[in-house]
Amino acid sequence: MRWQLPLPFCGLRELTGIPCPACGSTRSLLAWTHLDPIAAFRFNPLFFLACSGVGLWAGLAAWDRVAGGNLLSRAHRLCQRLPRLRIFLGALFVDWLYLYLTLPR
Repeated sequence: MRWQLPLPFCGLRELTGIPCPACGSTRSLLAWTHLDPIAAFRFNPLFFLACSGVGLWAGLAAWDRVAGGNLLSRAHRLCQRLPRLRIFLGALFVDWLYLYLTLPR
């Protein structure tokens, strides 16, 4: 999956050698388009979870529209109870640490 395209590059990694939490997102999206979720997860786990969440949300919205249910509103109420900022910051740190340790230098 190594193409020589003029895609955006990571300025932080170019300047410091340290990857940002978004490094690998483009490659992860490319792996999703090839229906390879394992590779998508390896390139950037947090982006993989974000894509999975968007897919789940779209599936719930479609189900609610077709079946007349309220699964999306129930999921929204459940998410309101979670400490979202702490979960997001923790996931961002773990993702960055994973990328720092696994991406080639």
